[in-house]
Amino acid sequence: MAWTKIKTLVTGLALLALVAAIVARRSFFPAVQDSAFDLNYTHFLAVPKNLLVVRPSYFTDGSGSMITSIRTKPDQYVMRMVGRNVPLESVLAAAYGCDPSRIVSPLIKPKGNFDFLVTVPDRQQERLQAAIKKKLGYTAHWENRDTDVLRLECIAPDPPAFKLSAATIGNIMPGRHKYQFIHMRPASLLGFLESSFKRPVVDRTGLTNFYDFSVEMNWRGPNGPDRQQLESMLGNLGLKLEPATESIPMLVIEESH
Repeated sequence: MAWTKIKTLVTGLALLALVAAIVARRSFFPAVQDSAFDLNYTHFLAVPKNLLVVRPSYFTDGSGSMITSIRTKPDQYVMRMVGRNVPLESVLAAAYGCDPSRIVSPLIKPKGNFDFLVTVPDRQQERLQAAIKKKLGYTAHWENRDTDVLRLECIAPDPPAFKLSAATIGNIMPGRHKYQFIHMRPASLLGFLESSFKRPVVDRTGLTNFYDFSVEMNWRGPNGPDRQQLESMLGNLGLKLEPATESIPMLVIEESH
């Protein structure tokens, strides 16, 4: 009789623990279908609005992030962000609007990767920052630090690939192995270069006007261009990258208290 009571008690405690685990998981992992974290652009546009999720990832395949703007009304756009199985640095980069190469990691990093999903209609980055603090326990601040960088420079003054623009609105038009940049500065390439070289890139071209220019992107494969292809692309524009050390703003991650 006593053994039966003990067995019943143990079974009951085990069930309570299981229920508690399920409740905790559901509260931390909101009821959002895995398809919402699909990095396919067309699929992402169809994800419902008013979602804000930050969670440890349980995906074991596929990783990456995407930030895009969708048009809700004429001349009105809403930012959307998604990350799947990405490190903490990528989550903070999305929340603070920078490349992960400009992030200083905390001394003690959490284990594993994370997912994030933001389809709320306003203050997307601010609200993602608040969710990261609440769910993951991290904040960040900008601080000038001496950092290894790549300087984007002109090979020779006034490279002919950059034509003074007569347009009034900036635009990027993709084509077959080529992108047309309309009414843009060379600095518009910095984000792409930082993502490719995994290092901060600073504009030292001295080209401060708005230009029309085209960028050849004829590489193939899922991993993007290699260093030689990128340097060739820049050379066609009359540009080059030079390593240096500069004091630049870096995003320092720290545990919240």
